[in-house]
Amino acid sequence: MIDLKSVRPLDAIIALVVVLVIGLGAFLGYSVWSGNRTVIDSTPASRAIQQLEANVRGNRNNLNARMELAQALVVAGRDREALPQYEAALKIQKDFAPAISGLGFVSLKRKDWAEGERYFRKVVDLLEPKQIAGGNPSLETAYFYLGTALMEQRKYEDAIGYLKRAILLRRDASDTHYALAVCYRSIDSQSKYREELETTLLFDPKMPEANYDYGKVLLAAGDKAGAAEHFRISIDSAPGNELPRDALDALGSFDEHFAAALRLKAKPKAALADARIAAALDSRSIKAISLVGDLYARLGNKTKAAAAYRRALLLDPNDSSAKAGLKKVSDAK
Repeated sequence: MIDLKSVRPLDAIIALVVVLVIGLGAFLGYSVWSGNRTVIDSTPASRAIQQLEANVRGNRNNLNARMELAQALVVAGRDREALPQYEAALKIQKDFAPAISGLGFVSLKRKDWAEGERYFRKVVDLLEPKQIAGGNPSLETAYFYLGTALMEQRKYEDAIGYLKRAILLRRDASDTHYALAVCYRSIDSQSKYREELETTLLFDPKMPEANYDYGKVLLAAGDKAGAAEHFRISIDSAPGNELPRDALDALGSFDEHFAAALRLKAKPKAALADARIAAALDSRSIKAISLVGDLYARLGNKTKAAAAYRRALLLDPNDSSAKAGLKKVSDAK
């Protein structure tokens, strides 16, 4: 299981604390939630929580103080302690959307999808009548989490509807596009699945889940080199996960593909596929990466050739072959 890197405010109305949230459905098929306690008493974060607790004790009816403490506790993985703070906030102000969002978020972390759905439906009902021109970040977040809760209950068509509403309010949200991709895959809408994966990677090129899934799509389409490159990005973006590593290793060995690329050099298009796979299998092989650059150059793709040479030079700034190759394609522009 991976700690995913996506971040999204728990609620945009109170954005003082950023919460680590989900990455949807790639490696394990469904959401992976980071629920481990990450803060111990000696850390600065824990000391900040102690100060927030003191603030609440000093003014128990201070709504913002309650919410700041609740969200800080969620960040620290102390969800059980956060719940009374959200509930107290709702006693101070009935139907306060950020507090309801907080309860919903904790429900989703606990994988209580039905309860999470109930909370976020209430948030949507509260915020939709207040929708303003240009969009409402809090409503977009509520649509996203409501769509997630529905997706986890396999209510894919309903989930797609709310995720699309979220996209209308924030078109560059890679997590929402990825959730849509998972839903489309689940209803066997392959063209829309691929389209949403491509959009996800447009906005977040290194997302490990989307790269792994897109690699599988490319592999099924017969593009082994493209699949290998996306599996490599997934591996590098989420070290320790075995699924993309296993998928890449299943394509063969470095020695096998590098030898094939050298053997096929007279046919650069055929050789390039093996060279790209070899460079993905061993991402620190300067000779494989430089060969990719050479073959792209021979095929007239100077942009990709230059990118390959620069990759090689990041590994060894003094590599003469890569330096010469980069100079050649740069001078030819």
